[in-house]
Amino acid sequence: MYKSPDRFFWRTKRILLPVDGSGAAARAATVAYELAEITKGTILLLHVVNIGMVQQIATMSDTDSLELLTRYIVNGERLLEGYRKAASEFKLEIEPILEQGLPSDKIITIAKEKKVDLIIMGSQGMTAESRGGLGSATERVVRKAPCAVLVIR
Repeated sequence: MYKSPDRFFWRTKRILLPVDGSGAAARAATVAYELAEITKGTILLLHVVNIGMVQQIATMSDTDSLELLTRYIVNGERLLEGYRKAASEFKLEIEPILEQGLPSDKIITIAKEKKVDLIIMGSQGMTAESRGGLGSATERVVRKAPCAVLVIR
């Protein structure tokens, strides 16, 4: 028998928004900003620098891994600032978070640590945008997240 879930979206006060610069992440941001505006919620804006990818690129391109990591961190900070500015028209409380590691693991860890009510993320990241379907990080988050996940195409 169906029982009302007590208006899930109205109870949603802490929204985790992982961003990577992809089109799907931008679309997810629009949904997250609108929902946070309606519910008077907080957006936890997360960008994860994928250390494994940085090391692989450094090895393949014969670039210093620390120098490359620094560039990725600076780009991540710029990305977070761009999303923060885009949210300003909604007058939201934004908490930017820059992490390093495997994106899906960090998303799940942050969701647990920060007691997130909802994760809103794109269906695919930068590396999978042309394939269709769910990206691997999104799929792992959907399977392991401690809260609801809203996936935006």
